[in-house]
Amino acid sequence: MSRIYGYCRVSTGVQTTENQRKEILDYVHTKKMAIDKIVEIEVSSTKNKKDRLIDETLEQLKSGDILIVTKLDRLGRSTIEVLQIIEDIKNKGIQLHIIKDGIVVDGNDTSPINQMIITLLTGFAQMERSFISERTKSALAQRKASGVKLGRQKGAVVKSKYDEHLTTIQELVAKDVSIASITKIIGVGTRQSLTNYIQSKKIV
Repeated sequence: MSRIYGYCRVSTGVQTTENQRKEILDYVHTKKMAIDKIVEIEVSSTKNKKDRLIDETLEQLKSGDILIVTKLDRLGRSTIEVLQIIEDIKNKGIQLHIIKDGIVVDGNDTSPINQMIITLLTGFAQMERSFISERTKSALAQRKASGVKLGRQKGAVVKSKYDEHLTTIQELVAKDVSIASITKIIGVGTRQSLTNYIQSKKIV
């Protein structure tokens, strides 16, 4: 039997989840659905408290289940992260209902409007990746111009596989992009190893 989850997300001290909860309950009532659970998260503005609850929520859902949010930006804080979460949802066979946009996304979605929105998101995410890449290259060029030797030197201790992605990781962590999404974006390692790396580097 399919399960129906609502997902509410707000910034601590700025809003409450009350309005989102009401919109979700009104929506399922209109659609004659029975909600199983509403997940509510207040994202702290302090950078040492990262929001990972969307990952945990998706891990609980299975093919055929439904996830309901009031707006697309409730899923994450960056276009890259939102797009990755949508891809994860589609790949798992989960339906995503976005109330205010009137959109339902799933792996079998053929709606031209929905496909256009995903295409636009993909374009924005690619643009965001390009900006991050350019800033990374610029930072490396500045270090090189300052006389900092880049790359592994003979006899040097082997560095982490994440070191070359450090600037990108720092930027994504600063945007509160989830560990799972960062791992997929840089294409290196696992969630646990990246978590260990971030903790060892004290990236907050």
